[in-house]
Amino acid sequence: MKRVLLITAAITQALACYAQTRADAIRARLLDASDKSVLVASHRGVWKDVPENSVEAIEAAINAGADIVELDVRRTIAGELILHHGPVLFRPAGATTLEEALLAVKGRAMVNIDKAFVHFRQIVEIAEKTGTLNQLVFKSTMSAAKARGLMGEYADEVIFMPIIKICSGGALASIVEYERILSPGIYEWVFNDDSNPVLKVAGSLIYGKSRIWVNTMWGSLCGGHDDTVSLSDPDSGYGWLIREIGTSVMQTDETAFLVEYLKNR
Repeated sequence: MKRVLLITAAITQALACYAQTRADAIRARLLDASDKSVLVASHRGVWKDVPENSVEAIEAAINAGADIVELDVRRTIAGELILHHGPVLFRPAGATTLEEALLAVKGRAMVNIDKAFVHFRQIVEIAEKTGTLNQLVFKSTMSAAKARGLMGEYADEVIFMPIIKICSGGALASIVEYERILSPGIYEWVFNDDSNPVLKVAGSLIYGKSRIWVNTMWGSLCGGHDDTVSLSDPDSGYGWLIREIGTSVMQTDETAFLVEYLKNR
């Protein structure tokens, strides 16, 4: 009997390991602040050869090695959630819906939902329907108390990433408040000055507890250490962000290039 139980336990464990998806593994890494690897987020998917925020862009991002796909979510006047960067009243012809996008990425990568935290409840409903709730990363500048209130019973289940504007007043106070109320596992930092002393102080507040996410699409988001700089001198761009402020998630328009740089680094 004991041998049968041991065999059954081994089979159960093996099946559990087999059932784990790529997205499950990425989520575990994302929430592990001690993990030293750098995760890659693809801005609007890989969109240079296909429409941004499309299923094709999502497929291209995953194929390029992205761990996370960033999607801009907007709600039309009819209440439909679609992928679109700018404001919309009606669904543009050919626009991808959020449900289509989540089905396409299911089990394959994490999804960063941008521009739509105010529609949290509607997004959660679609994510539960598609079985992708554990893949979502929500982001906002909303205060910690308001964010927790909006998420309600999901506050301890979903991943919420506060956006901290490092060079504006009150950045450190916001981090202290987020730590007190939500203890986020990841923060997005936005800064246009890489010499701002708040960068180091902010890092000390979350050291060993949370990951730092930085956007590299434009210099104003990352103190000048952007994709353009990195294409010619990646150690001065991406390397600086990793080395100097401990960035461990980067959102980029150069997904394949960043993935390759991190492999070689």
